[in-house]
Amino acid sequence: MKHLLSIIAALLFCPLLFSQISYLQYRVVPADKQQEFEQKETEHWSKVAKAAVDQGNMVSWSLWRKVGVTNQDAPNYVFVNTFESLEKMDPAKVWSEENLSKMGMKMEDVETNSFAPVPFDYFMQLEAMIPGEYQYALVNYAMPTDLAAFIEENKTLWQPLHKSNIESGNMGMSSWGMMSVIYPQGHQARFSVMTWDGFNSLADAMNYLRYQPAGETTQEWQKVMDQTKMGELIPDGFVWRVLYERVMTVAAEE
Repeated sequence: MKHLLSIIAALLFCPLLFSQISYLQYRVVPADKQQEFEQKETEHWSKVAKAAVDQGNMVSWSLWRKVGVTNQDAPNYVFVNTFESLEKMDPAKVWSEENLSKMGMKMEDVETNSFAPVPFDYFMQLEAMIPGEYQYALVNYAMPTDLAAFIEENKTLWQPLHKSNIESGNMGMSSWGMMSVIYPQGHQARFSVMTWDGFNSLADAMNYLRYQPAGETTQEWQKVMDQTKMGELIPDGFVWRVLYERVMTVAAEE
């Protein structure tokens, strides 16, 4: 991909079909291992991803680095592996030692799992998206009281607002999307749905996040705020709002 979501088509990362499935694998990489981790993933594993994309076994692959520290033991990287559908999702077919050997690589030389563990992973379904290129993705993790209502409001109320702002250049946003969790689920789950806001600079992302007095909001924004039921759907707000920077994305050539 020239960019996932452009999953998340560079996220989040090429127009995506709404039947698409993304496998998100979070990693905890020690500070003294980040250079080695990124080198092995971008120079070696990206070639395996590119072969899978070229063979039609995967739509795209992206690696994202978290901006800043939210928790000392929290994941600081996330992979987004996107497939055309559940039926065509077969990670074992992509990330095999056989595929490595075909490219002249040995697992012991390029593996990263031994020093960058996977604390958790998620299977996600794309629900909506406004395509666009972006370098930073502000991911908004949510656990709404009514998942269906949350998804519907985002599609019918918030998506048109974001589309208007992206097209006008207001607020610095260049892409937007939403994915729901397929697995894992349960009342102790971390989140059940996420939205993302794409930006091309760190400054744009921070400006979007900063507090702004009510008087500075647009009439269009205020109209949406008057109609939204997000106060009921996520009464405590988003579970987390985490900013990620794109390290690399692989997708089919346009």
